[in-house]
Amino acid sequence: MRSEMMRGNDTRDPFRAGLVGTTVILLAVLATLNIEALPFLSSHSTYRALFTDSGGLRTGDVVEVAGVDCGSVRRIGIEGATVAVDFDLGCGVTPGRDTTARIATATVLGARHLRLQPAGTGALRPGDTIGVERTTSPYNLTDALSDLDRTAGNIDTDQLSRSMRVLAGTLQQTPDDIRAAVDGVGRLSATIAERDQQLRDLLAHAGKVTEVLSQRSGQLNTLIIDAGAVLGELQDRRAAVSTLFTNVSALATQLNGLVRDNEAQLGPTLDRVNAVLGILRENSDNIATAIGRLGPYMTELGEAVASGPFFNSYIQNLIPGQIIAPYVDAALGPPAPGIPQGGR
Repeated sequence: MRSEMMRGNDTRDPFRAGLVGTTVILLAVLATLNIEALPFLSSHSTYRALFTDSGGLRTGDVVEVAGVDCGSVRRIGIEGATVAVDFDLGCGVTPGRDTTARIATATVLGARHLRLQPAGTGALRPGDTIGVERTTSPYNLTDALSDLDRTAGNIDTDQLSRSMRVLAGTLQQTPDDIRAAVDGVGRLSATIAERDQQLRDLLAHAGKVTEVLSQRSGQLNTLIIDAGAVLGELQDRRAAVSTLFTNVSALATQLNGLVRDNEAQLGPTLDRVNAVLGILRENSDNIATAIGRLGPYMTELGEAVASGPFFNSYIQNLIPGQIIAPYVDAALGPPAPGIPQGGR
């Protein structure tokens, strides 16, 4: 029976067993690499907050509680007329049922983060939503200046001036300190009334500036990004210059050591070099004269050898060849047979 059981075990499909084993190993590796994403093992809980405006918040931005980074924004989407922000929260923080959330500015360049203020009794369960009535969207400069322009434009300065004068007259019987304060308010209202047109022009120009800034927001963002790139490049160049200074200092140290180690050999060598330089300095006039006279000689030599595979020469006070040729022939004897005589 035992042998039959062994034969039964041997009939298992090795391909199927290998496939199952490989699948189990891959699942184990994936679970290890994403252990924080497993809902039953993760130390972070996921919540949702509804906002009227995303305000520049992006996926991956920090979630801050009491100045401590405790999570990150996972998803931003549209839910009806609101913006739904899903975020993770850790650090052992358990938000209460009255917890508020607002989108705040994190850096001077306009980066945003989600700031939570835990409050209330009880606790929000993972997946619960912070309603739009307990969230605050950021208020940017463009909207603020636009609202200021509209609000100031709707002020009735004449009515305001009359109201201030009535208030000043009503409080004439008050103590001196209050009367002085009211008089100051009255003068302020009169000044505002006198400068009404100028204030309106100022606010109109402010509105135009706001409009231009709104239209140029993309260019301003690009400018800020390019400025950041320039600063990064300058930082890299600073590091390169620092490395260069370090290497030059190391080279100077090595040269000092080389000179110190070879001072005994370098001393006599430098003395000999100085002696040679002294000789050359003493004979500098002669060398200059020789170089000056060498020019005409080299010119004549070039003309002599530049005519072909021979050169021409001239010797002064020498009798021409056709005159002395007979005497040379007579002195040397008749030429050998087959050798032509000179001049023929």
